[in-house]
Amino acid sequence: SRSEALMSFGSDEVYLEKCVLRPQHVEVQILADQYGNVVHLGTRNCSIQRRHQKLIEMAPSGLKKPLVEEICSAAVKAAKAADYLSAGTVEFLVEPDGTFYFLEVNTRIQVEHTVTEMVTGIDLVREQLLIALGEPVGFSQDQVVERGYAIELRINAEDPKNQFFASPGMVQVYQAPGGHGVRLDGAIYQGYEIPRYYDSMLVKLTVYGFTWQEAVDRLARALDGFVIIGVKTTIPYFKQILQEPDFIQMKFDTSYIDTHPHLVDYLEEEREME
Repeated sequence: SRSEALMSFGSDEVYLEKCVLRPQHVEVQILADQYGNVVHLGTRNCSIQRRHQKLIEMAPSGLKKPLVEEICSAAVKAAKAADYLSAGTVEFLVEPDGTFYFLEVNTRIQVEHTVTEMVTGIDLVREQLLIALGEPVGFSQDQVVERGYAIELRINAEDPKNQFFASPGMVQVYQAPGGHGVRLDGAIYQGYEIPRYYDSMLVKLTVYGFTWQEAVDRLARALDGFVIIGVKTTIPYFKQILQEPDFIQMKFDTSYIDTHPHLVDYLEEEREME
C-alpha cells in the first residue's frame, strides 16, 4: 500500500480505518442557509443495498430516540463546522451497540429524499431553491415533526436472480399503481427503450403509512398494481422482502441481501418474462 501511494501521490503516508461489520446505514437530511441556520429533518435508514448501492430506503430510521438525537446533532455540527450551504445529507454507519461513524456528505438532493418529504410534509426541492435565491430556511428545528413511516423502493431494470445484472430492452407494457399514500417518481413509458449504458432505475415507488405495518401493507398493494412487460425488474424480489420476518420487524443491516439468499427463490411472473 505504501509503495502504491508513493508512486501515485508522491507520498507513502497511509492511514487505517476500522472495518465495521454489518452496520446500519443511517443518514440525516439537513438544510443550511447563508445566515448560519442549519436544521435537520430526521433520519433515513438505507441499509438494504446491493453492491453498496441502495435498494430500499425508509424514514424514520427506526433507531431509538436518544441515538437519533445524538446522530442528528452530529450532522448539524458537521454542517456548521464546514459552513455548509443548501440541502445535503450526512451519512453514518451505526453498529448494533449504538456506536456510529461518519461516512460522507452528499452535497445534493438524494434519490431517497421522498421518504423525508412524506413524513415531514416539507418540500425539500422547494427549500433548496429558496436557499439558493438567498432566502433563509423557512422553519425552525422545533417546527420539524416526523409523522408516520415512509418507504421507498427503487424499481430497477435488473435481474435479482442473476446478481442484479442490468436488464436492458424495450418496455412493451407499463402500468403503475396509485392512490392515497402512494407516490411515483419516474420517466418511463410504454415503448421506452432502456439503454445498457446508464442507471437501471425505472421509477421510485414511495408509500406512506401512519404505522410501519400500514406502510408495508400499502407497499405490497402498490407492487401488485405494477405491470411491466419487456424487461426483468426488482418487483418480484421486493415482494419477497415484504413477507420476510426480519424486514417486517425492522431487523436489517447492510448485509441483509447477502444473509437472506433465499429471497431470490421466486417464480418469475409471466408478464415479466414475455
